Amino acid sequence: MIIEESKVTLGDHQLHRLILRPNRTPRATLIFYHGQGDFIDRYPPILEIFVEHGITCILTDLPGHGQSTGKRGHVPSFEFTDELLEDSLREVPGIVGIAGHSMGGFLALRSLLKNPSRFSFAWISSPLLAPARQGSPIARFFLPKIARLFPWITRSTGVKAEQCRRQPSDSASPEVDALYHSKISLGWVNYLLKGAAELEDTFASLPTDRPLLFTQGSADPVCPAEILSKRIAKLPKGGLRYHELPDALHEPFVGEDGEKIRQIIDEWIQSFMPAE
Repeated sequence: MIIEESKVTLGDHQLHRLILRPNRTPRATLIFYHGQGDFIDRYPPILEIFVEHGITCILTDLPGHGQSTGKRGHVPSFEFTDELLEDSLREVPGIVGIAGHSMGGFLALRSLLKNPSRFSFAWISSPLLAPARQGSPIARFFLPKIARLFPWITRSTGVKAEQCRRQPSDSASPEVDALYHSKISLGWVNYLLKGAAELEDTFASLPTDRPLLFTQGSADPVCPAEILSKRIAKLPKGGLRYHELPDALHEPFVGEDGEKIRQIIDEWIQSFMPAE
């Protein structure tokens, strides 16, 4: 696997990007979104299975995340993430897929539903489908008004490492581990709440005529499995696959379940992209 690192200028932000290239002629490209408070430098080992199948992976730290500039936890808008997607897709030839974890899974689903003709396959990991469940009705009522005035104010997501992974850390060093954070801005929360409501209304139109893989931990306290499983149960099966790992937390691709996720992804890719 060849890892290329670069900086991308988008608006007022300098964004950190990684491109994971196979050691042979690429067969497809995958755009990947990380989660809230997450960062891309931890994902090359997780996405390596895609690269082994000849799929180039493009990952970019969102503003306020990882090594990108911006206030911690503040993503400007969906317009910004849409522009970032267009930048990532620029000059990408051939077959394109989309993927994401948690909040990134939400963004991947949103992109897939918005432009289904652009993506031939998708992997969605523990998607954030119901961000409103972590706030009170009163807070949700006043949030739009406050967010319009002070979109940059941040609060804690309340998500802790022990809810995501049983290991203390999956990173290589304290410096890398420090890239995690638990911040989210009021403006970005407001966008996610609106987007989640729209996604709930449109989820039934998810294009299951192509390979779609959902992976989820059954013991996930951040994005509960029952929310996703109930929605998936109403969809025509088509190319849809859903794997719920028993007792796994929010990040089943980490630790003891990591090899299971790798095997699931490996078999899934072989189902629509046989070995050359």
